[in-house]
Formats: sequence, structure tokens, C-alpha cells
Amino acid sequence: MTNDAENSARLVQQLDDLVADVIDRFASEGHGTAVVIETLQDVLTKRRLGYDRDPDLAEDVFNEPSNDWPAADEPRHNQKG
Repeated sequence: MTNDAENSARLVQQLDDLVADVIDRFASEGHGTAVVIETLQDVLTKRRLGYDRDPDLAEDVFNEPSNDWPAADEPRHNQKG
């Protein structure tokens, strides 16, 4: 077995173990096993679509809104301050 095949087999086993744990956890909380599996498929599909759009979201720069407006330091009416 090549190193790539061994790594692939190890990844499959690790993911299979994690997925089995997730299914067991949510099934034991009262969700049906089939519902958990279907929901996992939906989640993975959404993640795949997101990854296809932006493979490395961590590299994106987000500009945070500024609090440099006149009332930024004033307490709100429902806050004590």
C-alpha cells in the first residue's frame, strides 16, 4: 500500500468514527438516525458549496464597522452607565 493510500484509508476511518459518534449523539437525543444522516448530508452539501465559492475563508479580510460615531460612547436608554 502506498503512503497516499494509507493516508486515505486512515482519513476514511477517522471520519467514519467521527460521523458515527455524531449520529449516535444526536440519535440518542431523540432525533431519528435517518434524520441525522439526511441532515448531515445537507450540512456537507452546504459546506461543499461554500468551499467551492471560497476555499479559504480565513484569508478574507473583513472590515469591522466603526464605532466612531457621535453617540457610540453614550449609554443606551435601557443600559445603566
